[in-house]
Amino acid sequence: MTIDVTYKVHSSKWHILKALDNLSTYDTLSFDTETRGVYTKSERKEALLYLKGENLPVDKKGLALQIAANSGLSFPSLVSVTHFVFGISESESVIIVCHNTNLEILIWNWIANYKGLLLVHNSSFDLKIMYQRINKFPMNFEDTQLLSKCLTNNVNVWQCKVGLKDLMGVYYDPSWALFKDFEVDNFKDPKFLQYASIDGAATFKLWYDIQEYMYGEDNG
Repeated sequence: MTIDVTYKVHSSKWHILKALDNLSTYDTLSFDTETRGVYTKSERKEALLYLKGENLPVDKKGLALQIAANSGLSFPSLVSVTHFVFGISESESVIIVCHNTNLEILIWNWIANYKGLLLVHNSSFDLKIMYQRINKFPMNFEDTQLLSKCLTNNVNVWQCKVGLKDLMGVYYDPSWALFKDFEVDNFKDPKFLQYASIDGAATFKLWYDIQEYMYGEDNG
């Protein structure tokens, strides 16, 4: 049976602060970010055209290569966070739309001070950005990807896939696993927000399923 995920989205600073105050009352939250490269699509296209030239200066060629390859998966200093996603159950998420650097830093600092358990799938990506921004990590977090890798523990990589969609795709809308447009122009695009909300909910469900497997339902 497919789990339907609902979400609330906040974009104004006043509503974001209220949402963070409410989130601070939860003992456990899952967490994810959506990112995009700092260079625009047109700048990347321009860099690609420039690279087709001959006898390019080494320094300018290096910069053009960096721009052309820029994406939401680039080094933390070359990405911006567009959405913070917090899962509060296997079927509910809260999405915060981030429009500028000051707001991003505010949210990272809130995460650093959150006293509950924070669940992250692939912390080496999201928390690398956090550390680059504010030189801090969350006080208490677990990486559901690392937990899954330890439990699966198979030397054959194809039998040890621990991507969130590999593990949880069967529970959610199939379009989630097929979604490809990660740098939308409209930060409130409904399809993108639905995709992001499932990321948060699926991480929460994965953690709960791991707890139930390891300790039984009463200790989950």
